[in-house]
Amino acid sequence: MSPDPDYDLYSDQDLSRQMMPRIAVPDHEQWLARDLALSEEAKSRLSVIPDQRYGEGPRQLADLFPATRPGAPIVLFFHGGFWRALSKDHVGHVAGPLVERGAAVVVPGYDLCPAVPLRTVVAQAREALLWTRQRARQLNADPDRIYIAGNSAGAHLAAMMMAEDWSRHGLPRAPVAGAILVTGIFDLRPVLRIDVNEDVRLTAEDVAGLSPQFLPLHCRVPTIVAAGGAEPPLWIEQSRRFAAKLSTTGADVRLMEVPGLHHFSITQSLSKHAAPLTRAILDLVH
Repeated sequence: MSPDPDYDLYSDQDLSRQMMPRIAVPDHEQWLARDLALSEEAKSRLSVIPDQRYGEGPRQLADLFPATRPGAPIVLFFHGGFWRALSKDHVGHVAGPLVERGAAVVVPGYDLCPAVPLRTVVAQAREALLWTRQRARQLNADPDRIYIAGNSAGAHLAAMMMAEDWSRHGLPRAPVAGAILVTGIFDLRPVLRIDVNEDVRLTAEDVAGLSPQFLPLHCRVPTIVAAGGAEPPLWIEQSRRFAAKLSTTGADVRLMEVPGLHHFSITQSLSKHAAPLTRAILDLVH
């Protein structure tokens, strides 16, 4: 496994530069605006059932992109935003290549910090997964072929589903066929020292129970862990270390460091059939 970084060796300023993507990518607003435009374009050409309620929280609404044929795999994709920003509308574009290759896609929103604590966000992700399983037939899909996915904080939420003990919810095994973790954060220790924590409000006691890097993993499934090659070293290291942890469980893990892409461009690449990460995801799902 990759060595555990000593975050104490970094100043708060250095840590912010490496662990806050909006600092690392100064023109991030242009990328986010393009994400919204791409998502609207995808919704205009795909069959979509928008804003379906899966829980009581004000933002617990999901967009459903049914498959065109029965028995399809489902990709449940959680958006990023450091659990405090953005929405499902920023990642709807990921549905394009997936649906066009025969999958169904569910893109849930969730309540944001500080309106709710991070533990509640994780609980809502769990609700979204269980709800998606129940709605599989509506999606023309197979309830036993759900691939959990997400970008940035959404990748964290997907990874937390791998750490969930699903027997506590009456299931004999994890309802997960595979995982797709794009530019994620899995060790939350740095969050304690960056401005994001003004909203997330993590304590040192929270970190152990909310960091997939430190939790036992209850499902061993094929997994893609991806980061942009142009991302800061500490951010890339998050993916390397979590991929190494998965490997110790015996899971089939593919670590991808995509050259030239940063935190926002790697997610946006998922709207393109020919992008290396998109091709890898399509191969995994099918």
